[in-house]
Amino acid sequence: MSTHKLWFLHLFSISFAPVHLYTMRADNALASRLDVHWGFSWEGLVVFLLVMVPNLFYFWLPQADADLVKAEHNGSYRLWTLIEHASQAVMVALLVFLTSRSSSSFLSPYTLGMAVFLLSYYGMWGFYFRGRRNRLLLLGMAVFPVVYFVLAQLWLHNVPALVPTGIFGIAHVWITICDDQQTSK
Repeated sequence: MSTHKLWFLHLFSISFAPVHLYTMRADNALASRLDVHWGFSWEGLVVFLLVMVPNLFYFWLPQADADLVKAEHNGSYRLWTLIEHASQAVMVALLVFLTSRSSSSFLSPYTLGMAVFLLSYYGMWGFYFRGRRNRLLLLGMAVFPVVYFVLAQLWLHNVPALVPTGIFGIAHVWITICDDQQTSK
């Protein structure tokens, strides 16, 4: 298995590690204003798992990542990769373990937007697996899940998770651009 594929396993090992964000303790004034508390969100877990479905196929189709593996071995942006994975781990931890006392309607503009972005993301993966890769497709594959997560966090009233999602989005797009530049040389 390539090192590029091992990041997925690494994500699971760090995503569920204890997160110590003392500013988000339930007795904290900010947490009280945001109406959030530590708990478990089934909705947050499902939101995360749905966006990860295409990655299962990515691991089952070894030829799909040949160009990206070559690009990753350059190592010229390891700091960005670290920022991407760390912010993703915090984002997932907050999405799954920081819950809101406010309820959310299942059918809302947020969930409709999430469905559009998620289905579009799945469609982009279909093009990717068929070998129809270009910069616009790769950027869409980097941006659409971030927008999906932002909508999910707004739907779940999980405002603190927006910060690591923004950081993750910037790093994810930057790495996508760097990978594309290195593979098109």
